[in-house]
Amino acid sequence: MFRLVRFFLFTSALAVATVTVAVVLYRQSEVRQLIAFAESQNVTLARSFANTIWPRFSSYVTSVSDSRKDALPTRPETHAIHEALKALTGGVPVLKIKIFNLDGLTVYSSEPGEMGASATNNPGFLTAAREGKPASRLTYRDRISAFEGEVQNRDLVETYLPIRVGTGPLEGVFELYSDVTPLVARIEASAVNLVVGFVVVFGLLYGTLLVVVLRADNTIKRQYADITEKNATLEREVAERKRAEMALTKAHDELERRVEERTRKLTEEIAERRRAEDNLRKLSRAVEQSPAMTVITDLEGRIEYVNPRFTQVTGYALGEVAGKTPRILKSGEMPPKEYERLWKTITAGREWRGEMHNRKKDGELYWALTSISPVTDQAGAVTHFLGVSEDITRRKQIEEDARRHRNELAHAGRVIVMGEMATSLAHELNQPLTVISGCAQVCLDRLHAGDGRPEEMLDSVEQVAEQAQRASEIIRRTRRFLRKEEDERRPIDVNDAIRGVADLLRVDAREQGAAIDLDLADGLPAVSADLIQLQQVVLNLAHNGMEAMAGGSPHRRHLTIQTSAVEGGAVEVAVRDTGHGIQTENLGRIFAPFFTTKPGGLGMGLAISRSIVEAHGGRLWVTSNEGIGAVFRFMLPGAEDTGRDDD
Repeated sequence: MFRLVRFFLFTSALAVATVTVAVVLYRQSEVRQLIAFAESQNVTLARSFANTIWPRFSSYVTSVSDSRKDALPTRPETHAIHEALKALTGGVPVLKIKIFNLDGLTVYSSEPGEMGASATNNPGFLTAAREGKPASRLTYRDRISAFEGEVQNRDLVETYLPIRVGTGPLEGVFELYSDVTPLVARIEASAVNLVVGFVVVFGLLYGTLLVVVLRADNTIKRQYADITEKNATLEREVAERKRAEMALTKAHDELERRVEERTRKLTEEIAERRRAEDNLRKLSRAVEQSPAMTVITDLEGRIEYVNPRFTQVTGYALGEVAGKTPRILKSGEMPPKEYERLWKTITAGREWRGEMHNRKKDGELYWALTSISPVTDQAGAVTHFLGVSEDITRRKQIEEDARRHRNELAHAGRVIVMGEMATSLAHELNQPLTVISGCAQVCLDRLHAGDGRPEEMLDSVEQVAEQAQRASEIIRRTRRFLRKEEDERRPIDVNDAIRGVADLLRVDAREQGAAIDLDLADGLPAVSADLIQLQQVVLNLAHNGMEAMAGGSPHRRHLTIQTSAVEGGAVEVAVRDTGHGIQTENLGRIFAPFFTTKPGGLGMGLAISRSIVEAHGGRLWVTSNEGIGAVFRFMLPGAEDTGRDDD
């Protein structure tokens, strides 16, 4: 509905705002005209001053800058200027006058206390002094000192006028304060009268129009109310008819939807049953034809089903094992604790994976990679156990053959390394044998001479015993390292293993004039490894490093064996030499079998070392700075990581 009263009030407010703006603009225009009028009078007065009395005082004004500021009010020139200006402004509404030189110094003021002040920051002075133009503004002073004494509450036009004689150069600035209080009062009175007149006229017009608008608004409201009521009645009738039609349509649609939904559900149920039957047939055929052995048991472990592959591998038919437990396959080769852990895992609702050493019906043993998992119903309750096994006997045989072959290669590698170190070992054994021979000869000489008192031969006999023990230890250590035996893994302290092989390394190092440093970190976790094979890797890497340093300067032959713990509980061993390094093109094949850069080498040491490390679940790699040295590193997992099971 059209809001007539609101529109009228908005229009009235807009009219009041427009008139207010007009009054403000009128006042500003009048003030600007007043300032222009006062400025023109002040310009005329300034020109009169410049033409009549300025020639008398111009030299004084321009030369007074160096005078004392506090002496200006007492100068005779100041008094003469004051009298001349007082006579010149008689009958003119000028209350105050200042004279500035071009440096901004107040040379004269009708208010003596302002003489000597600086006007360099005054915008009006700057405009007159720099641009040579008059500058005026309207200001109000509640108190000001005039020629005739102090006056109060005055509206003033403050004018800054450049002083020059004729068209000559600018010589100073003249500041006049003209009293325009009566003129401003007339402007204010005119504005007030204008506002009052507008208010009276607008009030009468507004009152008349308001009465008319209120009556018209009441009439419009009554008509709008009648129309609204009729429209509401009509809309209610239309809505009622629509609701009835919608209810009828909805009932019809609901009936059709229910029929369609029921038909669709029946179709889906039939299709789902067909799919389930197809899937069941596929699953049954897959299990029957699966290359893996499949066993299904109840919650007590009694066998309910085995597939043909189970019968083919074990020799047991379903009728022979139905109702029995998988214990009939036990070979006695697996510890009872492993079966306890298996049963605990699957009864807890988790899957068990592992290798089992079982026995067939004919007594033959076989290896099976087995996964046993619980089978649940729709509610999540365990109803059966499903076992899926793969016969890995052949694979285990291949792995065992590979392990034996690797051990033989490792043993051959140890024999080769010890063969290369034979000269060093011979020299090492020669030292205690020489001492033994010398001490024994001394004892024989004394005995032959008849001077063989026991106390005199005691020292020689002790040296013989000590050197014999030393030689025996060297032989024992070498025999233990060369001994060919099966892979025996157990928790090993890497630092102890390195210290055990360090003596053998130092024998070779002394022969080659090299120094060996051990930088072994404390608190390392144990690793699961074969001690002899681990020592062989360290010995191979260290021996290669010393050979790489053989052609270098003796004082630079330095080999460092370093250990450190790495993330995940693993241990890293680094063997660092200061030899000639490895050429970039050889880095990619340095671990290949039969590849060697040594004239008489077989190229098997690094290949055997890598196979040993990888068989222990670790890795071996090398970094090299050609001409500076190489670093061989290998990492082995901690004993806890290698022994961790699935549950």
